[in-house]
Formats: sequence, structure tokens, C-alpha cells
Amino acid sequence: MVAPDPLNHWIVLLDIEDFSLRPVTAQATLHDELYHVVELALARAGLDLARCLVQDRGDGVLILIPSGTSPTKLLRELVRGLEDALVAHRDKYNDDHRMRLRAGLHQGVVIQQGERWTSEAINDLARLVDAGPVKQVLARARRADLVLVVSEEIHRSVVLGCFPGIDPAAYLPADFVTKHDELRRGWVTVPGYPAPPGLPAQSGDPSRDRGRPGGASGTGGDAGGVGGGAGKGSPAPPLMPHIHDVTNSQILVGDNALAVSGDYVAGDQHLHHHTHTADGTVPPRRVAPADGS
Repeated sequence: MVAPDPLNHWIVLLDIEDFSLRPVTAQATLHDELYHVVELALARAGLDLARCLVQDRGDGVLILIPSGTSPTKLLRELVRGLEDALVAHRDKYNDDHRMRLRAGLHQGVVIQQGERWTSEAINDLARLVDAGPVKQVLARARRADLVLVVSEEIHRSVVLGCFPGIDPAAYLPADFVTKHDELRRGWVTVPGYPAPPGLPAQSGDPSRDRGRPGGASGTGGDAGGVGGGAGKGSPAPPLMPHIHDVTNSQILVGDNALAVSGDYVAGDQHLHHHTHTADGTVPPRRVAPADGS
């Protein structure tokens, strides 16, 4: 069977923070309320949810926006609409039902075969929204309800265009390595923050700057530690004497915090990671498995 010709779409992906950790009754409420939030946000951008293609993802939703939609209007008004809708949700429910979202925006071709969608652009966006650095930004930005990550293409063509209502200075790069050892970059912003907390205040192509001596250093945002706050900057994680935590966003080894972000890495795979040196550079290294193989 020959696959149908693909169509070009703006792609939006939303994911609810800590959805699986909630009681099932709270999950049901959040799942239902997510569609209300999305409907309000799209309406602000002049879009009708019924005219978009929607795929439910349990703890989130994937939306294909009509290709003729203005990218600047979509980015500007979708973010504002999500902000407003999430504030209204927070006013309506208690903390057990608080909804905080990781949102992503990308563009690309999608092959549609009935209810099934095939798209490298969708896969790339899912990696961005699920990347460790994006999760860490939302964890640090405690007074925010939303973190947005856009692809390199959207950042270059839309964000850097300095269009009204879109501030390039509010975006910082978030680099991570996928489970297939691919270096990826998204651009992150948090509404209400001058810069996303916890990200290095640097730019440039990750493949060139990764491990380059004398690279820029510093930390974006004003949230302080994971618990939030108004202090300038975000403190570095505590030094750990041994392996402390292994997740899809961070591995702590020896006397240094090693960031292994993005897709989940397990088994006996070798891991690329970053170790911050005294001069602020981030040289690449490799960590062998625990059994020394």
C-alpha cells in the first residue's frame, strides 16, 4: 500500500505536569479540563478546536493546526490564551487539581492514514516537550503554569523576527541528548519570567559550542531554587558523593552533577553527559556502565 501524500501543519503538543502521580479522580478532571483550556486558548488565536485535528494522548493532547494559520499570531495568542485559561483553572480548583503544562510548537509534514499520523516533525516535537531541561524549567518556575518550547526552525523564522508581542530575549536554548545519542536543541520561554529559570544564558549552535573552551556561562531566570522564590539566578544542584539519582532528566555521579537529559536512557548504554569545569566550560565526556563494561 502506497502512503498518501503528506500535508504540512503547524503542530502543537501539550503535556500535563505530574499527571500520572495524581489520584485517578484528579486525572479524570484534569483530562477533561485540558480540552476546555485548549479550546479557550485556540479561540484567542482565532481558531476553532473543532476545525483542528486532535489526537488524545492521555496526559496531554496533540493538535494539527491548519497550515494557513499565521505563525506569529499562533505563537503570540496561543501562549496568552493558555496563560489566561490556566489562571482561570487555578481559580476554579484546589492545588490537588492544579494544571501546569509543558507546551511545544513546531511545523512539518504529516502523513495521515485515518486516525494514524506519521511524522518526523511530531517525533521531534515530542522529544522537545519531554526533554529533561524543559521539565526542570517548569519545576523551578513554581509561580508559572506554563513552559513553552519551540523548535530551532520556529525560533529562527518566527521568534527572531521581532514581531509584535514576541520577545526573543525571553527565550533561551535547551540542549539535550536523545536515547539515540543525537544532540538536539529547543528554545524555551516561561510567561511571566524575563528568562526561563535554570537554563544557561548562552546561545550558538550546540554542535559547535559544546565543550568549546571559553564558552559563555551563567543562568537564566529569577526563580531561585526548585521551590521558587524571587532571588536572582538559580543555584547549582548540590554536589553528590556517589550516584544519587537516575531519571530521564538528570544523573548525578561523583562530585559533579551530570546532566543527561531528553529521552530515557537505561540498560548498559554509554551515556554522553556534561560536566561543568572551573572556568564554566562544558567539555563532553562519556560515562561507562556501572559494571565497567
